[in-house]
Amino acid sequence: MEKKLKVWFDKCKKPIVILGSIVIIALVVFLIKETLANPYSGYLKNQTVDGLSFENASIVYENGVTTFKAEVHNETDDIYTLKNISIKLTDEENNEFILIGYIGESLEKEEAKYLQASIDQDLSSSLKLEYVVNK
Repeated sequence: MEKKLKVWFDKCKKPIVILGSIVIIALVVFLIKETLANPYSGYLKNQTVDGLSFENASIVYENGVTTFKAEVHNETDDIYTLKNISIKLTDEENNEFILIGYIGESLEKEEAKYLQASIDQDLSSSLKLEYVVNK
């Protein structure tokens, strides 16, 4: 009986390894996809910079234009005054692109506004995001 089991296992070893590899690859792809889609993880994760909270960021490339959008919330106890917000995106080749977004000259305490900036290049494969608040 033990000999038959060994022969059966030797015959099935290769398909078991292949099936196991496919399952592991599918799991890794699923986890990466979920991580990138989650606003609390990945490079588009929610961030707070200098009292402003940047939430629900998205990048869409359509018709030759990349559009970046995010919600900006004033988390300070005062009126927040600023000139603009620099949105620095870094691609897979470590090239940096800076978009400038305007939300007005001020944000009231606990107020939120939408930040939007566009560029005529495909930045949909960006890997890093950094905000700079210009006062």
